[in-house]
Amino acid sequence: MKFFLFLSLLSAASHYLAAAEKPNVIIIYTDDHGWPDVGPAGIHQDLKTPHLDALAASGVRCTDGYSSAPQCVPSRAGLMTGKYQNRIGVPANGSSMETFNKETTIADHLKTAGYTTAQIGKWHLGKGNQIDQHGFDFFYNKNANRPAYGNFTLEGEKVSTQLFPHKTFHLDDCSEHALAFIKAQKDNPFFLYLAYRAPHVPLDAPQKHLDRFPGKMPERRRQALAMIAAMDDGVGAITETLKKLDLTKKTLIFYIGDNGAPLKIHKLDAPGGGPGWDGSLNEPLNGEKGMLTEGGIRVPFLITWPGTIPSGQVYTRPVIALDASVTALHLAGLNIPDLDGRNILPQLKGDVKEDAHPALYWRWVGQATVRRGDWKLLRNGTRAYLFDLASDKEEKKNLIKKNPRIAAELSKLLDTWEASLPAPKSSSLTKQGNIYFDHYLDGKLQSLPAKANRVKPKKAPAVAAEKLFKARDKNKDGQVTLEEFIAGRTGDKVPTITGIFHRRDLNKNGVWEKSEIK
Repeated sequence: MKFFLFLSLLSAASHYLAAAEKPNVIIIYTDDHGWPDVGPAGIHQDLKTPHLDALAASGVRCTDGYSSAPQCVPSRAGLMTGKYQNRIGVPANGSSMETFNKETTIADHLKTAGYTTAQIGKWHLGKGNQIDQHGFDFFYNKNANRPAYGNFTLEGEKVSTQLFPHKTFHLDDCSEHALAFIKAQKDNPFFLYLAYRAPHVPLDAPQKHLDRFPGKMPERRRQALAMIAAMDDGVGAITETLKKLDLTKKTLIFYIGDNGAPLKIHKLDAPGGGPGWDGSLNEPLNGEKGMLTEGGIRVPFLITWPGTIPSGQVYTRPVIALDASVTALHLAGLNIPDLDGRNILPQLKGDVKEDAHPALYWRWVGQATVRRGDWKLLRNGTRAYLFDLASDKEEKKNLIKKNPRIAAELSKLLDTWEASLPAPKSSSLTKQGNIYFDHYLDGKLQSLPAKANRVKPKKAPAVAAEKLFKARDKNKDGQVTLEEFIAGRTGDKVPTITGIFHRRDLNKNGVWEKSEIK
């Protein structure tokens, strides 16, 4: 009996030591964030990102880092699985989550290796109150200034899934919850997926962040700078906390964008913070969100692991967000077959000179592209372009007529890859896609829209507000409580409805009064 007890204790100790040797992994994911819009890129001088500067200095900036799609939902599906999202039935926003719900996520895998897992911020992959069904022990689904579903507190204590009231700017709130998770799990290997909703619209930075960017500039640019700076604050707080907990050398951090910035071609400084240009920039890259040009898919991509990855690097070979997922699994001792990402540590440590991928592929809404080495073929049903990214990352010179052999080779690669996907290849662009290609790639510059078509701030008519108030004021006492406003609704719509209520509660006294109808 003592012998078997000894073996049991030895096995438990071995498991503990193995878990203790595994590094923590943090993936920070930003939203509609242009490739040059981080200080380490050295392009725009109006940014204030000292902590991202320090992150890059302590590790590596990948100049040719990509998302797997030029849009939010598919790029997140790819990141969470390590697979091209086209293979799992999530090719674009609006896709059914039925197939994604059947996938084993990297969080699922890491849990089997002894990791504690957490999701914080924007989810966008189905029901926001069921994130724990995708491998996450802890979650705090916050992507706006409204209540959020979550299952842990700022003390790091796990609770039943519930709606947490909105108290502070959503980016700052997400950072605070990230710190709470790290402190609570300091003695366990952990995986943290921190997905900030910034600088994605609605542009909603509070005055304290806006005041950091005085002077004349487009107001949408000021908002984007403030939101990027707020994320930078979070990065600084995380790295400082890791340092205090002696976890710096035990933690691998990725900072990656989900796709390029939406410029809406003209970067109109439209009033309000709603739909339109988000204030971020892609130049000198060509194109924007919704395109498979470099401006749509090349993103901020920083990596640090002090003591393991040499510091101060600028890595110029192509990598993709899927690689972050697979690298994390590799470090956990997991070799999962049939994934599309690669473990890129050998490249980052200088042990391997070859590119991590023989080629990278994309397909999105009528567009498809392949990059092999420095050559990139971009096509849709009727147009095709060949670029040498080594000399033309701006994609201004279409070399397809000068290099027909290379174009044919890449086209064959792309055909073979598309044939492996579950759906037939797309044949044509959307109407908006054609406008974008005309403007950015074919020199048919689009004129500014008529003034009447420019984005205007929306105002809810008082008549509509009165009708809504009357419908919610069931007891006809001239006041609507939050419970009356929600009126028995449940599920994912509750945070949105609650946010609307708090915006109508001008006096901030917990009730919407008739005198507050605007």
